[in-house]
Amino acid sequence: MRSVTIQPQPPVLRVPDHGDAQHGPISLVSGDEELAAFSIDSAKVRGRRRLQLEGWSTGSLSFALELDGRPIDHAISRRSRPDVAAARCVSEDDEGLGWTIVSAPDAATPHGEWTIHVTLDSPRQGATHGFRIVVDPATLPSGALDPIQPVGFVEVASASSASGEAVVVGWAIAPRGQPLFIEQDGVLHELEGPVVRFSRQDVSDAYRASHGDLTSNAGFVIRVDELAVGQPVRLVTQRGDEMIVLGSTQVSALPSDPVAAARWLFGLHTPRHLLAQRMAAIDLPLLDPLIAMQRCGQQLQPVEVHQLGQPVEHPQASLIVPLYGRLDFVEHQLIEFSRDPWISAHAEVVYVLDDAKLVEPFAHQAHTWHRLYRLPFKWVWGGTNRGFSGANNLGAANSRAPLLAFLNSDAFPQQPGWLQTLIAELHGNPGFGAVAPRLVFADGSIQHAGMEFARRDEWGIWINHHPRMGLAASLDPHTQTTALPAITGACLVIERDTLDAAGGWDTGYLIGDFEDSDLCLKLRAQGLRVAYVPSVQLTHLERQSFKLLGQDDFRKKVVIYNAVRHQARWAGALLELGQAA
Repeated sequence: MRSVTIQPQPPVLRVPDHGDAQHGPISLVSGDEELAAFSIDSAKVRGRRRLQLEGWSTGSLSFALELDGRPIDHAISRRSRPDVAAARCVSEDDEGLGWTIVSAPDAATPHGEWTIHVTLDSPRQGATHGFRIVVDPATLPSGALDPIQPVGFVEVASASSASGEAVVVGWAIAPRGQPLFIEQDGVLHELEGPVVRFSRQDVSDAYRASHGDLTSNAGFVIRVDELAVGQPVRLVTQRGDEMIVLGSTQVSALPSDPVAAARWLFGLHTPRHLLAQRMAAIDLPLLDPLIAMQRCGQQLQPVEVHQLGQPVEHPQASLIVPLYGRLDFVEHQLIEFSRDPWISAHAEVVYVLDDAKLVEPFAHQAHTWHRLYRLPFKWVWGGTNRGFSGANNLGAANSRAPLLAFLNSDAFPQQPGWLQTLIAELHGNPGFGAVAPRLVFADGSIQHAGMEFARRDEWGIWINHHPRMGLAASLDPHTQTTALPAITGACLVIERDTLDAAGGWDTGYLIGDFEDSDLCLKLRAQGLRVAYVPSVQLTHLERQSFKLLGQDDFRKKVVIYNAVRHQARWAGALLELGQAA
């Protein structure tokens, strides 16, 4: 029998009606199978003699450039394009589907005719097709060099050990259309993307006479991928095939401790109305990996658990109190707990030490307090400061009851039976995920009567707002248990199973803020509501440990940073609930 070799048919080019790769994707198909596709998003001249193409491709394609029929060398860099992957129903490899092609400098004018040749790299179905490139005319250079010379300066650069990403700060003035780059070891990062530009009066004063309106928005803060610590980084521009250095500095190491790193980052000048934008683009991607790395290390710390007195055999509720900064409120709480028959009979009390300075004095005082008030309690030390959420999670992990009551150390019951009432409200409403009481200041005015979300346009953030704060409790319009957008974590009661299903308290916030509203929104996403119980009232001195940070600008920026992270996670819910308020 004689064998017959069937030659594969070359792939068919599927071209849109416009027949132009710059206005829509072009596909190479074999039968019903799409072998590859590509599209050119933009074509412009960079510097004076380089063509730059931005686009994407799927399948195995290679590219070649021609100018007036002559081959032109080029370099190609890859990047992720999740939008293309989703639209074409394909997966991205490590290189990504997006690309930038930059031609080598050529002596001829870029006004000539450019062609891109696209080859399907297949041993059985290979094919090459050429497409004419239409260059954006706005990028074509004039016959003479621009007389305005670019100037700039790099003031500081710092890279993170957790991610390798870096922040670079400086200023730059260049003619419109002239590219600016951050460069290290020959790798160029355009002064675009995750960057915030803003006016700087010092630069404007120095250069307005020579550079005019180009001095506007000269300042910049940019996040750059993978800069090496201890090596120089430069601000450069390009004129033809010449690279011009405008300024340089050594890259320092960003502190690995998130709070220290935040203090350094928050000290970088950015106009207040752009601060939230900057934190979203730059600070959050830098600090998130540091916080995650710190939290992973905390999980490896040894945990000490100490029980004083004989605990309740089968507690109905675990009362969890994190301690940071001070111990003088503990005795006042224990007095109130010991006067409450329901707590003595049905609850376990768990203090979580979240401050190394408190371990020795607490261990010394704990036995005295137990002898005085005869109330069994447990104390836990996790080896390091874990923050509000981390301390709450540690307390939950080292408690036994099916129901958890989280209480701040500066919150004090006003009457026995308060916890029993909150539990009854939670159990009596199957749709509730968590409940919280009214909290009042020492003078009796309202501190917490539920929370709502308010937009602060001057900052560009959503904040947690306490309506009716400072009013007399008699002016509270809520007279019975009411579902609200959010409730405070200063006193919050929740089933253990519910908290576990929500993933616990989120530990990704800086220092401590927005964790309670984050938990409420996670419960809401599971179809549960949170409720305010005005029939129970506690006194709350409010955020005594947070005040240990001081009243300076750093504390305000911590709140803005956490608000940015909060709204990045819950943008849709915040808009919906904020509009309904």
